[in-house]
Amino acid sequence: MNAIPRPEKILVAMYELSAGKSKPLDYEDIVVAAWKLFPEDFGLRKYVRQYPDASDIHKPLYGPLKDRGFVLSGNKKFRLTEKGLAYAAQLDKVRHGQLPLEQVLGGTKMQDRLSRDKEAELKRIIETDAFRYFATGQAEKILDTDFYAYLGATVRTEKHEFLGRLNAVAEAVADAVRISQNPKYQLAAQLHDYVCKQFAVIIERKKGKP
Repeated sequence: MNAIPRPEKILVAMYELSAGKSKPLDYEDIVVAAWKLFPEDFGLRKYVRQYPDASDIHKPLYGPLKDRGFVLSGNKKFRLTEKGLAYAAQLDKVRHGQLPLEQVLGGTKMQDRLSRDKEAELKRIIETDAFRYFATGQAEKILDTDFYAYLGATVRTEKHEFLGRLNAVAEAVADAVRISQNPKYQLAAQLHDYVCKQFAVIIERKKGKP
C-alpha cells in the first residue's frame, strides 16, 4: 500500500470520500481524508498521527493530477473525472490487496476492451460539430471553438484542466485504434491527429511555450 505514489493516494482519498462518485469535494475534506488513510504521507512531520498537513496536497491537485485528466476544480471544490474515478477504483483495489500495483501503474496487462470512461469520451466526441465536419469531408470548417468543444473545454479553461482534457481525449482515441472496430471511433482518432496539428498553436500556448 505504501508503494502507491503520493499523488495517487490523493485520488484514493477522493474516491473514498466521494463514495466512488464524481461529486464536488471541499479541499479541507480531501486533506483530512488523505491524512486519515495515509498519515505517514499527509501528517505534520512532528505530529504525523495528530494533525494533517495540507502542503503536500495542494500542488498535486492543482497541477499533475489535473494535467493527467484525473481531477477538475471549480468554486474551490474538486471532483474526480470519469477517468479519475476509473483509475482511483483500481488504486483502491491495490490498497486492499486485490490488484498488483505494477498492473495499475504500468499497464502491464493490456486491456482487450474500452474502459467505461473512454467509451463515454468517444461517444461524446462523435456528437461534436468537429466530428460531423470531419466525417463529411468538411474539415476546413472546424474552427477553434469547435476544437475546444471537441476537447470538452472552452477558451477560458485554465492550463492544467485543458491539458487534462487533452490527455484524456488522446488516451481514449489511442485505445480506440488499438481495441475497437467501431468505424466512428477509428475516425475519431484521425480527427484527433488533424485537430492537434491544425490547432497546435493553441496547444503550445496552453502549455506555456512560446
